[in-house]
Amino acid sequence: SMGEKSRDQQNRNDEIVAKQTDALGEFFAITNELRHAIWRLEESKRLVYERRYHKQYEKARSEFVSDSTNLYILTNEFHRLYSFTVNKPDWLTYVTPGQDPKNMKDLDRNTDRVIQICKNRWTEGIYDIAISDIASNKVTVNQSDVPDLASPQSFNDLQMAWTKARKELLSVFSDGDIFRDLGYDLIVEFMKPNLLFDLEITERRQIESLNKVPRSQGVVLENELIVDANIRITDDVLQKLNSLSVAVTKQETNSGWVKIAWSFLGRIILLSVVVSLFFAFLVVYRVTIFRDWKLVLLISIVFLLQLGLAHIFVIRLEWSEYLIPVTVGAMTLTILFDARIGFMATTSMAILMGLMMGQNIDLVIVSLFTATIAVYNIRQLRKRSQLFITMFALIAASIFVVLGLGLFKEHNWLTMLNDIQLLTINSILAPIVTYGMIGLFEILFEVTTDLTLIELLDYDNPLLKRSQQETNGTFNHSIVVGNLAESCANAIGAHSLLCRVGAYYHDIGKIVKSEYFIENQYGGENKHDSLTHTMSARIIRAHVKEGLRLAQEYALPKLVSDFIPMHHGTTRVEYFYRMALKDAEETGATVDESAFRYPGPKPNTKETGILMICEAVEAAVRSIKQPDIFKIEAMIDKIIKGRIDDGQLNECPLTLDELNKIKGTVDGNIGMLPVLRGIYHIRIEYPDDPKNPASA
Repeated sequence: SMGEKSRDQQNRNDEIVAKQTDALGEFFAITNELRHAIWRLEESKRLVYERRYHKQYEKARSEFVSDSTNLYILTNEFHRLYSFTVNKPDWLTYVTPGQDPKNMKDLDRNTDRVIQICKNRWTEGIYDIAISDIASNKVTVNQSDVPDLASPQSFNDLQMAWTKARKELLSVFSDGDIFRDLGYDLIVEFMKPNLLFDLEITERRQIESLNKVPRSQGVVLENELIVDANIRITDDVLQKLNSLSVAVTKQETNSGWVKIAWSFLGRIILLSVVVSLFFAFLVVYRVTIFRDWKLVLLISIVFLLQLGLAHIFVIRLEWSEYLIPVTVGAMTLTILFDARIGFMATTSMAILMGLMMGQNIDLVIVSLFTATIAVYNIRQLRKRSQLFITMFALIAASIFVVLGLGLFKEHNWLTMLNDIQLLTINSILAPIVTYGMIGLFEILFEVTTDLTLIELLDYDNPLLKRSQQETNGTFNHSIVVGNLAESCANAIGAHSLLCRVGAYYHDIGKIVKSEYFIENQYGGENKHDSLTHTMSARIIRAHVKEGLRLAQEYALPKLVSDFIPMHHGTTRVEYFYRMALKDAEETGATVDESAFRYPGPKPNTKETGILMICEAVEAAVRSIKQPDIFKIEAMIDKIIKGRIDDGQLNECPLTLDELNKIKGTVDGNIGMLPVLRGIYHIRIEYPDDPKNPASA
């Protein structure tokens, strides 16, 4: 008997009808994807050609390979699922749109029409065998498990169903509509019989009818001639040529991925080389920074932020490369560290971005020039107004470099004006963003900038105010030492601002027990008269420990608090040590020298070394009776020699030439001698000229 669950379309629950209807809808969806993929590939080809000399060529080429791969995958999926090819002219017209697929015909309309034609035939019923093969003049059809006896001519075999569907197609689609033929191909492919003999073989026949035609129908040997010139193309030859096309596309796709992999590896190597140059600079010239993982992390974050913004702005958002805030990274590193690091980092980042943007030499030149101007203007940040001066300097630099590049490359004036506008926006925003970033980085990474140091010089600072009120003598001593240290730093190119700030805070520990220090006694009772020399030395040495405690309490930066222990290093409290030796000679006792030495550490920077010398010189010069310039010079020589002999400067990078510059000259204007000459109002006396006595 024949097997069918229902003849009424509205109540029928026919598995074959449902499956084939879904399959037909899925076919239209895949076909639509195929059309999109072909259109995208054509667009990619066009962009590759148009951008062959453009900075975005690599991006366009990458998109072309991606689109080609996507089309290859979709085509393979199509051939895997369906038994017919899309090489017929009508199919090629359908799946190869001449415009954006969004503007093509509404596919839903055609889909519904073809599905409806199939449903009309399924409603009538379609045999899975030829009607001529039915010997009986009656057939029994199971409808809702109720047998229904009918004439064989009440239903259609497959050929009859196709013929009726063809006629319906001609009535639905107008002349010239490619869907007349395409719709018939689809009906032949998807309209399967729904009246099947015997329930046991129904599932097997359903599966067999849904299976695709085998993908391969033979083999072509390597180097075998498929077709020669002037030979007619047969169906077999056409099939082989189509297979060859698919194989070549697959090979090219695989080759494309290999090229992309090698290109990516080469880019990684180049980027690594550029970054290694910068870190090599740190190892050679800024080894203390290189050994501090926090500072290396800070620099790395600035690099990553800079390159990340470049990628987002240009690659993702497709903005102009002149909106990349190159100068922000340069100014940030210059303010946080120094001009050399800022310039070297700028050079590295400019090259990296040039490589990222398709070897864009224009971007490298503009970035280097504007960032160098920014580094120069911001290298010694003393006032916030410098940020605004830098803003105008960057605008001028941008105009200059854009005009230079534009005239050299013969750009039109409109292009140059647009580039200048973008760089002007960049120049205005960069200092503002930089100012916000340095505050954040100072907090997160405990880095001290010049702006923070300037704030510490304010006499209204709580700690300085306490020093001024409670230890006035020490405070005045610190001010004088600050003047000396700043002059010495300027003489050798050290950080003069840091030297002055370090001098202001180096003796803050004397706030505790201030009356035990000579500069705060003002001729009154000397507290040390009632103490042993060892106890006096312990109290004097304790000002270092108390100073560090106060520095922590008032949140002084480590860069400044380092001056507190290092300005004494491991020197002796000389006066009480000498007194202890004198008493020991009379009593025969021994003196423990370690009880009279400061705990250290020794100075390890030029700035802390300068402060050690200046602090000792200032105190020693005050003890000179009737000071003159020659006595002061001799005292400076003595102090410096003593510190060298005692090994106090062994860990300090000061050279002998720099120590000579720190001392200064009698008639110069840098170093200690000119400052001390001004403090003590010493005039240089010249011998009389016997020929012209009035010249004296």
